[in-house]
Amino acid sequence: MISAQRVMTVVMMLAMAVQLSAAQEKTASEKAAAQGTTGKHYVLPANAETAQWGWLDPAEKPKLVVNSGDTVAVETLPHAMGQIKPGVSIDEIAKLRLENPGGGPHSVTGPIYVTGAEPGDTLEIRIKKIVIKEDGFNFSLPGKQFPAVGLLPAEFPEGHVQYFKLDLKTMKTEFKPGIVLSLKPFPGTLAVGPDPNEPKEKAGPPIHDAKDRTSTLRPWRNGSNMDVNELQEGSTLFLPVFVKGGLIWTGDSHCLQGNGEVNLTALECAYRAIELQPIVRKDLHIEWPRAETSTHWIFMGFDEDLNEAMKIAVRGTIDFLAEQKMVPMSREEAYALTSIVGDCRVSEVVDIRKGVHCMVPKSIFVKK
Repeated sequence: MISAQRVMTVVMMLAMAVQLSAAQEKTASEKAAAQGTTGKHYVLPANAETAQWGWLDPAEKPKLVVNSGDTVAVETLPHAMGQIKPGVSIDEIAKLRLENPGGGPHSVTGPIYVTGAEPGDTLEIRIKKIVIKEDGFNFSLPGKQFPAVGLLPAEFPEGHVQYFKLDLKTMKTEFKPGIVLSLKPFPGTLAVGPDPNEPKEKAGPPIHDAKDRTSTLRPWRNGSNMDVNELQEGSTLFLPVFVKGGLIWTGDSHCLQGNGEVNLTALECAYRAIELQPIVRKDLHIEWPRAETSTHWIFMGFDEDLNEAMKIAVRGTIDFLAEQKMVPMSREEAYALTSIVGDCRVSEVVDIRKGVHCMVPKSIFVKK
């Protein structure tokens, strides 16, 4: 006969085994979600209901609600809700620029609400895939009408617009006979909900309008108009969360851009789909945007003063190097390493707030 005490012991052991198994399954599930290996897939088209012209509004009703680890294929529109298209003259573009006072020219699709994202968290946004549309353009506004827009407005008083046909198979376009460009698409604007403590503008039109919407003109801690050309397919952007649900917008889609974006615009285009995968990071707390590619870590800074933007990006680089665990180092060593290998580039100089991004090659960390 088996004693009652022994039966009770066996029952308790079975119960503990079940609890342990459940805990292990939960841990594995959470780990898989964190790694982005699970989740649903969504499609968010761009139209008058899902896109906005030049403003980020945290009061805007989410166009989609997703969970951490889900993927979303987001369509985007060209500037001015698609009104800039082949055949539109520079005079018409100038008129369109005046039709949205204070707002950016960008069309942004969103917002996307990410369940579980809370202020103080970080959203890790993986750019899984980019599929471009066929038309592109570049323009500089007439300097005589817009004397503070672009790097050299006084030297180009009449403005200029140029349109391009983009070859989706070869990923090339002809600038003019004899010059062929290889396309490298990336989102000029990728944002989360605005920072409620964003400082008042030092230059340019007001940051907020009467509805308390935030203009897409300037980059800031929440990302927005960053114009960092390294954010191509396969890269990951990290943004601090300021509002519940994170709220993701993307637009100002680029197909190619040089660092600086000096005449005001890149090779502007639109995407059939940019596939994003947001991951809620409760374990990571950052103050400024950063990114990661297969080869580099990237740290960003934005300010009206280019020197201050550089300082912000460099401090972010130093902080990362001093805090990483792969090869522990002092802050002084991190400062020295940043000076030796940090490649700090001018992202753009035409968005009122100027941008700098510092790149650290992963290859310097070697296994022992």
